Amino acid sequence: MGKPKSSNAAKTKAGAAAGTNTKSTTSSTPGAPPAWPQFKPPLPVTDLVPDKLGPCPDKVVLIRNFWPKSLCGSYVTFLRGLPLITTPGRPKRGDAVRVNDRFQVQDDAFAQRLWEETGLRESLRQEHVQGLW
Repeated sequence: MGKPKSSNAAKTKAGAAAGTNTKSTTSSTPGAPPAWPQFKPPLPVTDLVPDKLGPCPDKVVLIRNFWPKSLCGSYVTFLRGLPLITTPGRPKRGDAVRVNDRFQVQDDAFAQRLWEETGLRESLRQEHVQGLW
């Protein structure tokens, strides 16, 4: 049998786990919604055609050119400025170390804008994809 660990070792280990990471840790409550950029030009700029994805046609739909290149670039630039949360803090025993930075927000108004102002609603109500959900 091994030696029991001293209380100092446990304290040192707990302090090391806290670390000195300057990025935020996982939070269960998303932040306030950001001031999203406008959809310019008005959307959709082309007909949105949902394509069933080959390997899993009954589960995934791909919509190519959902946003024009200019709008996509605007959102990439905007999203780069948002605060990221590093997840997960520590891997579970036996799991590989994975570090992901993410942004999470609960924004019903933006979700509604995506659904109504981008052509997404009309595209996903097409008969050949309705059976997926």
